Amino acid sequence: MFTEYITAFKDVCLSIAAITTAFVAISGLKSWQKELQGKADFEVARGLIRATYKLRDELTYSRSPFTSANEFPDGYDPLNKTAEKEAEAWAYVFTNRWKPIAEAIQEFEAQTLEAEALWGNGIKNIAFELRRCSRTLRAAMEAMVSNTARDGEAFKSDKEFGDKIKSEIWLGWGGSKAKDELGDKILEAVENIEKELRPHLKRN
Repeated sequence: MFTEYITAFKDVCLSIAAITTAFVAISGLKSWQKELQGKADFEVARGLIRATYKLRDELTYSRSPFTSANEFPDGYDPLNKTAEKEAEAWAYVFTNRWKPIAEAIQEFEAQTLEAEALWGNGIKNIAFELRRCSRTLRAAMEAMVSNTARDGEAFKSDKEFGDKIKSEIWLGWGGSKAKDELGDKILEAVENIEKELRPHLKRN
């Protein structure tokens, strides 16, 4: 009888040990999965915020109101020009200013796709606002070239529209009291992305 008690006691102990081992294994697996998820969230968030800042900076650089002579194509003579030649010159300037933005957009969109895969469409919609600012700048550059090719007729007939286009292309256009609507939209878009990513950038 005593032997049977010992055997039963051993069986109970083995069962408890097996349950404890299983519990520890499951807890460890959950902790490991949580750690992996947290690491993935952090890396993706860090990649996206870097791409966001890069795009913001390139947009700002491209909107510099100062255009050096080196930015214009070889042979361009500002004192002896036709509307067509001037339009070609500004198209050259804007094309070169846009190149770094286009590269920044590529990285930004790639990082946004990774974030969307983890967190869904919400981050994509938030990120789109900064992409929209890029499109606004590109459209303004194209409008400027088109107006120049027409010897400024488009802006002469609609001065308000012309001023709006110029204020989108060049930071500070219109003087210190002028509103920088595009600049404000860029900053707001960046702030919204920061707000969305901040929880993912905190690691214990």
